Amino acid sequence: MNKPRMHLREGAHQSVVRSAAIWTPIFITSTALSVAFALIALDSPGAWVSFAIAALVALLSGVSALGALRDIYAEPILTTGVIQRKWRKSDAFIFRGHYILCQKRVFRIPRKIYDELPEVGASVLLEHYPHTSALTAWAKASTEQTEPAGDEDAHVELERATDGPTERLTKSQPLITESDNRGTAPDADPQLAVPAPMAPRDHVAPPRFNVHDAAAPSR
Repeated sequence: MNKPRMHLREGAHQSVVRSAAIWTPIFITSTALSVAFALIALDSPGAWVSFAIAALVALLSGVSALGALRDIYAEPILTTGVIQRKWRKSDAFIFRGHYILCQKRVFRIPRKIYDELPEVGASVLLEHYPHTSALTAWAKASTEQTEPAGDEDAHVELERATDGPTERLTKSQPLITESDNRGTAPDADPQLAVPAPMAPRDHVAPPRFNVHDAAAPSR
């Protein structure tokens, strides 16, 4: 299978360095402010609001700064998948950002690459940094990788799935035939199986007491 032709992005590594240079000072400053507001809030409870805002900014900028610093010395990785979404939005109400969603990753890309990428539902091969998802190159993925298996391959896979260890063990065991049962089990006696009929009992008259015999002479 031929390797797809990659479209390189110029200045990808410089964008990672630029992100680290922007977010790292913001993280340091917001962290220092959050500590200062926390100390002030011990005497003035109204400073807790400022502390919460500074801590939130420190948290968000810290994630971006840490990812950019790690990607400065990291190697790009490959991600193959389907473009699930494409959209544009304003960053900080000033800059216009272009984004795509692929394999549960959000990629912020330049406008030129955004216009060149295929629409939603197309398979693409993306080369990017692992932590910031900064795109370095892209290409249309081959459709051969996403084609379903044919009927013959599916039939072979079904036979492999059904012919498991249990079935192979059953096939290897000898079958017990009816002749084997007759040879090992004793024959049943038909006379013992049917009970003999019982003879009818003679009727015996019950004894009679305190009855005078009519033939006895009277005194």
